[in-house]
Amino acid sequence: MHESYIHRAVGQAELESLVSVTIAEEEHFFARNPHLVQPYRSRLICACLCQGAALQYLGRGHGVKDFDIHFFYRQNPAKPRLSRAVKRVRGTVSGFGEVGVDFVRTVIPVQLCAGVENPVELVRIFLLNPPTPNAQHLSQNAVIGVCPNALFGVAIWPPDQQATGQ
Repeated sequence: MHESYIHRAVGQAELESLVSVTIAEEEHFFARNPHLVQPYRSRLICACLCQGAALQYLGRGHGVKDFDIHFFYRQNPAKPRLSRAVKRVRGTVSGFGEVGVDFVRTVIPVQLCAGVENPVELVRIFLLNPPTPNAQHLSQNAVIGVCPNALFGVAIWPPDQQATGQ
């Protein structure tokens, strides 16, 4: 099925729409995967809008076909990997109506986390030193904070970019 791009701005209203669906998916993920509660629930750094919709939020996109939310976690050395499977839901995202929202879990290697407490700095270090092809791809786009509240609307990546979301 071919999805066309929607050419409209992504702003604060869209981010606000994504907060509740993001929080709900985090809850559902651990309900579906109770074996991951202990090793990863407390390791969530942040959830962010990424890729094309994030570029659109910065005023640099070419339209939106879906919304990609990445959950960034500090790696647990006892369980170093999480599934990279994409979980897609359909949800209403403000002015975009019902659209696909893809959820991806990204683990930041323990060696990059050492001594770094600031979540923005941690995600930037990860994207400056992308350890995998997926991380390399992510580093070529944009990353905008969705959760926690302190990061809502923050342009995390690229580091020199100011958010223009309305």
